[in-house]
Amino acid sequence: MLKDLWSQNIEASEQRQIAMKKELAATDKKVSQFLDRIVKAESETVITTYENQIQFLEENKIILQEKINKCGRPIQGFEETFRTSLEFLGNPHILWGSDNIEDKRAVLKLIFAEKLPYDRKTGFRTPKTSLPINMLAEIQDNESCMVRVEGLEPPRLASPEPKSGVSTNFTTPA
Repeated sequence: MLKDLWSQNIEASEQRQIAMKKELAATDKKVSQFLDRIVKAESETVITTYENQIQFLEENKIILQEKINKCGRPIQGFEETFRTSLEFLGNPHILWGSDNIEDKRAVLKLIFAEKLPYDRKTGFRTPKTSLPINMLAEIQDNESCMVRVEGLEPPRLASPEPKSGVSTNFTTPA
């Protein structure tokens, strides 16, 4: 399920990259149009306005190019990201113990589905936890019900009586 979600996110980022490339091409076209207009313009104020527009568009092109370069490829691979996620879910206290406030905010966002509800009279209310935390709680609850405390076989009350001539280490209760 997580691998499918990962693949969907990769596909969505590739679609965003395609859209940004189209926007970059449109920006190039606008720059060309403004350059053509500058050649035909005679007024200094019009030329200055066109030059300012070209400068603005060129800055946008640089930003778009940086976004295109970063978009479409994850910082880490699926396996490494998945392992890191499981490590966090196994012990979120490690990240909470960090001195970085951003780490603590990340823990709050990952554990709770919404902002913590607070009432001035009664204090914090019961928060809604995120899906991964709910799933872990469900797994934990299910595991405690899977096997009886006694084990899989019913307890033996007495050992079988030894046959004549066969010695065993079993003792029969009195």
